Amino acid sequence: MKRIIQITVAVFVTIYLLSGIYVVRSEYGERGVVRRFGKVVNDRVEPGIHYHWPFPIERVDKPNVTEIRRMSIGYKLKDSVRGIAPSPEETQFLTGDENIINVRMLVQYIVKEPGAFLFNFVDPHWIVRKEGEAALTRVVGSTGVDSVLTTEKHVVQDRVRKAIQKALDMYGCGIDIQSAQLQEVSPPAEVAFAFKEVASAREDKDKIVNEARGYTNNLIPNARGQAEKMTMEAKAYRVERINMAKGDSARFLSMLAEYRNAKDLTSTRLYIEAMEEILPRLKKYVVDERANRGLDLKFIEMD
Repeated sequence: MKRIIQITVAVFVTIYLLSGIYVVRSEYGERGVVRRFGKVVNDRVEPGIHYHWPFPIERVDKPNVTEIRRMSIGYKLKDSVRGIAPSPEETQFLTGDENIINVRMLVQYIVKEPGAFLFNFVDPHWIVRKEGEAALTRVVGSTGVDSVLTTEKHVVQDRVRKAIQKALDMYGCGIDIQSAQLQEVSPPAEVAFAFKEVASAREDKDKIVNEARGYTNNLIPNARGQAEKMTMEAKAYRVERINMAKGDSARFLSMLAEYRNAKDLTSTRLYIEAMEEILPRLKKYVVDERANRGLDLKFIEMD
C-alpha cells in the first residue's frame, strides 16, 4: 500500500509539473505574459513551447498582439450592425466656428505591450473610446466647419490619431493606434439644406473665379502678343522711314552735286520734272526761244 501511495504521489507530482508546459501559437498572433503570484515577470514570451511553474505559482496569459481591434467614436459598432441609429448626443460635435456637425470615426489599434494592455487598466478598450471622443472634440472644436466637411478631413484624422496615441502612451496602456478614420461627416438634418446651399454658392464662386482666371490667362497673352506685334511693326516702320530718309538725303545730295556742276541745266530739268508731276494730263512742249520767236503755242488738255 505504501508503494502504491508513493507511485500515486509521484504520478500526481509529475502531472502537476508537466502542467507548466504551454504553447504560444504564432498563427494566432499570441505573445505570452507570465505572472508569478500575480506579478508580471515576463510579458514578451515569443511563439513556441515554453515552461512555467504550475498554478498557483505562475500563470500565463496569451493575448493576440497582431489582431487589429476596432473602436467606434460617435456611434456604437454593435448598434450599427443591428441597424440602430446613434443618438444625436453621440454624433454631434461643435466646430471652431460654432457650427454643429455629425461626426463618426472608427479607431483601429493593436497591442504593442501585452503586459500593460492586460493589467494596467480594467478595460483598455473603452479607454480608447473615451480618449478618442476627447481628442475628436478638441480637434473639431479648433477647426472650421468648411475644413472638416471638405478639405481638412485627412488633417483631422491625423491629429486625432496622434492625440489618442499621446494620451494612451502617457497612461501606459500598451496600445498602438494604427488609424483613425472618419466614417461620416455631415451637417444635422435640420440644416442640411442650408449647408447644401452654401456649398452650391461656394461652387458657383469657384466656377466664376476659375472662369475669370481663364479669361485673364487668355487675355494677357493676347495683349502681350498684340503689344509685341505693335512693337515689331513700329520698329519696322522706323527702319523703313530711316531708310527712306537716307535715300532722299542721298538723292538730294546727288542732285546738289549735279546742280553745282550745271546750275542752268539742272534747274531746267527739275522744273520740267516738277511740271510733269503737277500737270500729268497736259501735253507739254519745250520750245527754244531763239528758234521759235512769234510762234503761238496752245496747251491741249489730254483725257
